Amino acid sequence: MQRAPNRVLALDDLEAPSFREILAEMDALLAREDVSYLHPGKRWEYPWALSRAELPAGSRVLDAGAGDSIFSVYLAKRGHRVTAVDLSFAGTLGELHHVPIEYVRADLTDLPQPSASFDAVFCISVIEHLSEEQVPKAMAELRRVLRPGGKLLLTTDYYEDADAEIWYSGPGERFKVDWGIFDADRLERLILRAPGYRVHGELDLAVDWDATRERMRAFHGYPYTSVGVALVKDG
Repeated sequence: MQRAPNRVLALDDLEAPSFREILAEMDALLAREDVSYLHPGKRWEYPWALSRAELPAGSRVLDAGAGDSIFSVYLAKRGHRVTAVDLSFAGTLGELHHVPIEYVRADLTDLPQPSASFDAVFCISVIEHLSEEQVPKAMAELRRVLRPGGKLLLTTDYYEDADAEIWYSGPGERFKVDWGIFDADRLERLILRAPGYRVHGELDLAVDWDATRERMRAFHGYPYTSVGVALVKDG
């Protein structure tokens, strides 16, 4: 059965040849140094986002909230012109991997780049770490720096109730989640209805939460899943 292009994380996607190929390349890059990282949830989010971006070689792309993820390196290795934005970076991964990446320390609510600078923007599991007041500002800024018709590939942590108390219970220390999880209502209000965007393709948010909570705890220690949405800049 073919899934909707915008959807929640499905663990069996990880066995798809396209996902496995991307992840094998990322794992090979990770093995070359000990600075970058690949969170379990992003093993689904990055291949999903790449499949939805459909980027021609040489595209101008922004990795918004990049941190020290291997994703910026992967994009540069694929021949794209990459800008990575975050409040801080532990190292310059582009130099370690011998690829050109522009690293910019900036807040997503106040980006220094000119308008219409990028063909695509990736915002992968970042938006949930912004406050309720910051999210609309960040969505407006990400739209501003996109060219007309460009795509915002966005993923976020997703749960049945954004106000629920959520705990990490995987390997290591147990702790309470202190960032802003999205549920269907919050996603609709802050992301899907963000001014100046339209959702690119069908969206399916159906989740069997009884089954998903246990599967996701086993996968990454949290009961929530992820959702991926591709948005196109209007105008």
